[in-house]
Amino acid sequence: MRHLALAVLLALAPAAAGALARYAVVVGSNVGVQGRPQLWFAERDAERFRRTLVELGDFTDDDAVILREPSAAQVRAAFTATEARITAARRLGEHPLLVFYFSGHAGSGGIELGSERISFDELRALVADSSAEAKVAIVDACEAGVLTQVKGASAVPSLDFPLPSDERVRGTAFIASTAAGEAAQESAAIGGSFFTHHLEIGLRGAADADGDGLVTLGEAFRYTAAQTLAGTVSTETGAQHATYDFKMSGRGDVILSDLRRADARLRLPRDPGVTYVLRGPLAILAEVAGTTKPITLALPAGRYRVERRAEDGRAAGDLVLDHGAVQDLPPLAPTRYELARAKGGPKPGLLFAGVGGTWLGLPGLGVAPTARVGVRKEVGPIGLRVRLDYVGGSGNDGGLRYDLAYFGGAVAALYPLNAARILVEVGPEVGYGYAWQRLSNRQSFGSGVLWAGGAGMVTAPVGPVRVGLDFSVGINELRLNQHATVRPGGSLSFLAIWGF
Repeated sequence: MRHLALAVLLALAPAAAGALARYAVVVGSNVGVQGRPQLWFAERDAERFRRTLVELGDFTDDDAVILREPSAAQVRAAFTATEARITAARRLGEHPLLVFYFSGHAGSGGIELGSERISFDELRALVADSSAEAKVAIVDACEAGVLTQVKGASAVPSLDFPLPSDERVRGTAFIASTAAGEAAQESAAIGGSFFTHHLEIGLRGAADADGDGLVTLGEAFRYTAAQTLAGTVSTETGAQHATYDFKMSGRGDVILSDLRRADARLRLPRDPGVTYVLRGPLAILAEVAGTTKPITLALPAGRYRVERRAEDGRAAGDLVLDHGAVQDLPPLAPTRYELARAKGGPKPGLLFAGVGGTWLGLPGLGVAPTARVGVRKEVGPIGLRVRLDYVGGSGNDGGLRYDLAYFGGAVAALYPLNAARILVEVGPEVGYGYAWQRLSNRQSFGSGVLWAGGAGMVTAPVGPVRVGLDFSVGINELRLNQHATVRPGGSLSFLAIWGF
């Protein structure tokens, strides 16, 4: 692992002006061979990696080629065209670096480009046969560990990288986001693959452990490997381990990215034990753990939403980073939930049960008795509330008597209107249920019931628990007398509430 880190660090480290020409072939493909599910973020991962190289790694737009869903022939042609530029640079006395990056599907037969493949043997040859003095291949894909022939790896608490004695970097490094037999995992929450996401954020400053404004490969690799492992260890697929193979020599500046090259910089304060979540332009999303030292992030200029998450609560705020700005994180305001909790408000999670009445809008039924259970969990500034109801009652529709039973549920996104011990929350709600109508002659009818409307909760502390009201108002869509109809509806329940 220490050799891998040295290899990538030296390969990507900026060199003296004019000494190192830098070229990249970046490939993203959401489509694999027949039978593979389409990926969501492979092409986006490629775009983000290339953007980071250009912003912070001293690659020019012209010298960082990106291919989206290419054919195998187009990838080979990109290597050929890049090699011609590398050869020309060597004639001028430069010492070129070549970086190849791929995000997409792969199997034991190689990387997949739609219905075509480039075998791992051919990929090794395309990279290794380049006349560039330093060559790095990064493959973020399932089975990418076949490229490196390493069966597994694990994160370690610290890495020590011995440096060779030569002045220039020469050789080849192959890096895979997985071990052989492992799946490279995507996440809708972060909008990309775990590996590439954390590599990008590490290069933007999250991996700058010593706070000197320069990210070394040792810092970047430790950060990326640890964050990828931590982010996947509890997934259904299981832990994902980066692997590597390299033959690299030389000594150079051990700097992977220089944060001073950024469009703008944001400084996070010393804040161990918390997590900062940033959302900004160009789909930037970062989760950065606070440390005992300040952290500087290299970011595109624009508007950002920043959230601080800690055991003692959450706080959030908006800021604008201007071009060339170096800005400290401004004070963040606690969420209304946190302010309410400081005054005796509810805990982040609530379990509740109660009884009340429901109006389904059925003729002759009126308000029917209801039993309700549910849970509410805070997610940032909102509370997600899920309820399950059982409704039973009898009605008389113009002399036609019937019994009714209904079972259904609904999900609401609640927002606190105040910040006090007695908390009022309201928000939109959608749900679905099924109603059975049984006539006195034992004939029965049933219909699905779609629900949409507004919901609210009003809760207050009473001794060791809370009590409250849970209410909703809206419309039901159902079949009545064999015809689809829309009826107004609502519910009100009295709750006993337990916090967690």
